[in-house]
Amino acid sequence: MAPFVVIEMVEAVRAGLGEEAVEHLLKEAQLFRLPQLDEPVREDKAARIHQTVRKLWPDEARGLCSAAGVASAERIMEGYISEKAAQMLGGMPRATGAWLLAKTAHQNAWIFSGTGEFVVESEQRFILRENPLVMGEESTLNVCHFHASLFEKLFSTLIHPRLVCEEVSCHAKGDEVCVFEFTLGHGHKPALHTVI
Repeated sequence: MAPFVVIEMVEAVRAGLGEEAVEHLLKEAQLFRLPQLDEPVREDKAARIHQTVRKLWPDEARGLCSAAGVASAERIMEGYISEKAAQMLGGMPRATGAWLLAKTAHQNAWIFSGTGEFVVESEQRFILRENPLVMGEESTLNVCHFHASLFEKLFSTLIHPRLVCEEVSCHAKGDEVCVFEFTLGHGHKPALHTVI
């Protein structure tokens, strides 16, 4: 997976909870060094970081994971989508632009889904099978806020500012796959990066 999957989660914890929390996270997740920005990271390491955040700080986890997802989307836009491509997507009809961006995400899915299978059912519905960030995890709630906020940031920035992405099915909750759906929200929405 791309290194920012780990780096941005650590940075979200640092910004939201402080340096001592980062040290605690890295120790609990048994991650002894952070990857370099050009260094792919093993998905088991990424999973340990994400799952440890949810275990250590269940009340803050949604905000932390969302902040990491937003920051990761920004890295994707900086590193994988040219300014010309962004302008082209923004000038298209919404459905066409969303479909094209979804297909581009599919082609580069390893960066955020590792060996998980990322499926574009439509421009409004994505499936992530065997999501490595939640494998082996059990929850009564949907927990893939990292992916939901990553997708939402990409699509609300490049396609339409009111696009909202929500996870409607989660492997950690016992569902067969993780499913993400887009809707067109109304008006202003609180910033995803708010931790508390």
